[in-house]
Amino acid sequence: MSESPSFPPGLTTKPDSKEAAARDSEVENGPSNAAYRPSKWQSNVTLVSCYIANFSDGYQNGLANPTNVIFKKLLGRSGYPSDMQTRISNSLLIGAILGILAFGYVADMMSRRAGLLFTSFLVTIATLVATLALQVPRSNMLWFFVIVRGICGFGVGGEYPPSAAAGLEESHDFIPRYRGPIFVSFTTLMATLASPILMIIYLICLKASDNNLTITFHAIYSIATVIPAIVMILRFFMVDSTLYHYSNFKTQKKKPLRFYWLLVRRYWFRLFTTSLAFFLYDFINFPNSIMSSTIISSLVKDGNLQTTAVWQVILAVLPVPGVVIGAWLTNVLGRRYTGMLGFGGYVVLGFIIGGTYPKLSEHIAAFVVLYGLLQAFGHMGPGATIGLICSETFPTAMRGMGYSIATAFGRAGAAIGTQCFTPLEEAAGKRSTFYLVGGVAVLGMIVYWFLPESGDIDLEKEDKELKQYMAEHGFGEKS
Repeated sequence: MSESPSFPPGLTTKPDSKEAAARDSEVENGPSNAAYRPSKWQSNVTLVSCYIANFSDGYQNGLANPTNVIFKKLLGRSGYPSDMQTRISNSLLIGAILGILAFGYVADMMSRRAGLLFTSFLVTIATLVATLALQVPRSNMLWFFVIVRGICGFGVGGEYPPSAAAGLEESHDFIPRYRGPIFVSFTTLMATLASPILMIIYLICLKASDNNLTITFHAIYSIATVIPAIVMILRFFMVDSTLYHYSNFKTQKKKPLRFYWLLVRRYWFRLFTTSLAFFLYDFINFPNSIMSSTIISSLVKDGNLQTTAVWQVILAVLPVPGVVIGAWLTNVLGRRYTGMLGFGGYVVLGFIIGGTYPKLSEHIAAFVVLYGLLQAFGHMGPGATIGLICSETFPTAMRGMGYSIATAFGRAGAAIGTQCFTPLEEAAGKRSTFYLVGGVAVLGMIVYWFLPESGDIDLEKEDKELKQYMAEHGFGEKS
């Protein structure tokens, strides 16, 4: 059996194909010089935890819809003004931006596993505290809720970079040909599935409690507490991937500004285009998802809570087939063209709904179907592909940081969009928001044209090229 390769300080890299073949044949508990490789069981634990964690994050993001309805009913319009509604929606997003940036760095420079354990713990505790919000005096309740949801957002956002990196690397390790569809299945699909399941739970709670909003609030937030707790337990058993073990910056003790400048200089265009694409998608996706409950409740003439919830369930289900189709298209059409097709659907349906809104508002079924198709196209295109492109575009050693920067821009777009959509709706009517969706989607199609076709990227080759580049500039040894 060959000796383990010696790796230069600053950036290690994966062994060549002969060593990789030898590594595959070695048992996990072999001699100390055996090449590193997680067992199939450990890889499965990592992937399962990614599936449940992304479901949990989707559930957390979806909580804004029933929360807005509950608070508006309990507190009235004067007690729950639109600026506070926007502030509560944005608290999770702003916390997520900070968490994304912090844990993108932790995931690369320390450990995927360590970052994931902490984020799961933080989401669990913050959601548990949020569950108690209705026990806080009303004069302080809304600000209390803003703060704890912001803390929860920090954990939710911190989940994205290490989870995306770890999940992509594990799926590439065992099924490289299908790493794209697998990635979409444990990210966008799980987050999208969480929304209808949350709304079904919400509807069941309303029926079982005879529209008791306090009990319903406690029930949906209690479930949101249990899910990340399960994820945290699973993550005690996961290990870092083979790609990360052989390609990381952990042994580079000193990292001057020049070190980071070299990374930016090499990957600036990829950072710019992926960040802009993420910004444009989240700018229109998040506000539309959050505002759906408000729009539908305004169309239900008698204001019945359960009727509103039924329509919300239907609307939440419609994007799910879009994600499944998007996962399939990532290998058939490629990542770029799938994203462009989705943005094209946004353009067409955005202008159709905007142009026909006065008539559609009189027929809620027709509105929900078109609104659902709009979101299905978004989830099929940029929703399914932008995170995948961000993960595949950057080498393993900086995958977490590259993904975190792009995703942070996306969440910034979500926060800005949420801040813009409500005033726009109040000033120019609901139809104006759909015109805005169509216009921004045109820009999205243009930006997607400049993205790399990340499905063609050889991850191991990209790691070796980065190693060589950094060595040529004084960090590590040349191959």
